[in-house]
Amino acid sequence: AWFVANPEQTEGLRNEVLAALAQVANWQLILSGSSYGDLFAAPSPVLHFWSLAIEEQFYLLFPALLAGLWMLSRGSRRILAAALVALTVASAAEPFLFEMSRDRIYFGTDTRAAELLVGALLALALSHRGLRRRLVSPSPLRTVAVLGGMAGLALQLYWWVTLEQSTEWLYRGGFTLYALITCVVITAASLPSGPLPAVLSSGVLGYLGQRSYGIYLVHWPIFLVFRQTWGSLSPWVLAGLGIVVSLVVAELSYRVIEQPIRQQRTVVSRQFARSAVAAVAVVAVAALLIPTDSADPEGRLDFDAAKDQQAELLERQREAPTTTAPPAEPPTPTLATFGDSTALLMGLGMLQYAAESGTIIGAPGDATLGCGVSRFEQRRVDQEFGYTEECTAWPTRWGAAVDEQRPNVAQLITGSWEVTDARLPGASDYSAIGDPAVDDFIRSELLTAVDVLGRNGAMVLLVLWPQFADAVSEGASPGERAKADPVRMARLHQIMREVAEQRPGTARVLDLQSMLADRIQDPVLRPDGIHIPADAANQLYRDELGAATIEIWEDFWQEKYDALLGEPTGR
Repeated sequence: AWFVANPEQTEGLRNEVLAALAQVANWQLILSGSSYGDLFAAPSPVLHFWSLAIEEQFYLLFPALLAGLWMLSRGSRRILAAALVALTVASAAEPFLFEMSRDRIYFGTDTRAAELLVGALLALALSHRGLRRRLVSPSPLRTVAVLGGMAGLALQLYWWVTLEQSTEWLYRGGFTLYALITCVVITAASLPSGPLPAVLSSGVLGYLGQRSYGIYLVHWPIFLVFRQTWGSLSPWVLAGLGIVVSLVVAELSYRVIEQPIRQQRTVVSRQFARSAVAAVAVVAVAALLIPTDSADPEGRLDFDAAKDQQAELLERQREAPTTTAPPAEPPTPTLATFGDSTALLMGLGMLQYAAESGTIIGAPGDATLGCGVSRFEQRRVDQEFGYTEECTAWPTRWGAAVDEQRPNVAQLITGSWEVTDARLPGASDYSAIGDPAVDDFIRSELLTAVDVLGRNGAMVLLVLWPQFADAVSEGASPGERAKADPVRMARLHQIMREVAEQRPGTARVLDLQSMLADRIQDPVLRPDGIHIPADAANQLYRDELGAATIEIWEDFWQEKYDALLGEPTGR
């Protein structure tokens, strides 16, 4: 990590490594929360320890639980089975009974325990001698097991290809259902003969199965190193290199570490044990020494702090005296900002400018992290992102905001989530802006946004967000590079101009990309290559953005005023 990790990865690495060492990585992910900033950061090199942590917690807790149940039931298999069934049902039912995020369901030991407990139930069932006899001899039960195993494996293969990780039903009983199907496959594969034992015991699959733990352990950081070092290479080349190196390292681990320990060969000596303990201690100390102040010039963007600062500025503004401008002159505009995280930070910069200058009255607007205007079915940047109800409910929320706040100017800032790979509602395949169907959908959503924001007569200011800086693409994954393609943002700008032309009485365009010009690549202005921090946004408003916004507003107001008097428009 000292050689490869970027500042965002380094910042969180200390806690992540310590949590991985302690086998609580899954709870560290839950308790730390997947902040919105993490969507723009590179993944952790120990992210995959979440599943190892759940396994280790199960290995620690389940034997004690099993021993207790065995003693309480006095060795009764039926009571033990009933207790395990009750625990399985309780685990599977949690997402239905309690309000939980997908991350909480996905990473929780309690919510994933059902998948391990059904395996325990299978072990209990197969320990019954009579059942084993019926399975290994010709019988209807054996036939059902063979056919069920083949059908189950075929269904699982189909799901691997067609299901996305964000599929909602997976988080509401789907993982437990998958585990039950796996139990059927395991039963069929455990038979002395049959199609599944013949296929699954083949040389390649047997080899991979014996080394599966080592492959899983090393593959993720290896793939990250390759992606971040040689991100410009073809994804197929990167995948091939990652697979080959992962297999080589896993083979070394298998021969030098894993098998000697399993077979209690001489390598497992007191000296080896002392060395292993020392190695763990070195890793722990190294994790504690990882620097956390090596971030970019502006540091990692803190969206929570931005929200708090926004609330403080609005409260201060409410306490300030207000003045009324003469009716024949353009009034001081009340400006509200709507959109995603870029809108949140720009809106905060605008509120700071409004408090300092008095030329604009700031209103809170509505900015929601991770939510674009276009309500796609799914978005994808190397992994799928679904839309929460909060994201899709923006027409209702924004309508209530403009009714309450009554802005003269409602500026709409979006872009990051309009240019991702996306799947349209009802579609089966992903596409992106530039596809006529996607363009039409984005245009329709923007027109709806203009109609909602301008329904009380406000001018809707469509801000053309600058294309992503080149730094976003350097060493990035294929999905991130595709999202950062300047052609996509240019197409979005064109669509936004078309929307303004279709709503001439409501919408205007502010070309922030042209205004910034060569500063688009400035790492101080845009630390992550995407967002503009609030302080930098405030400076932009002081330099030229505030004056440009007021000029557009005054032209808009004059046109409306002249139209009411029946005079030719004209500034």
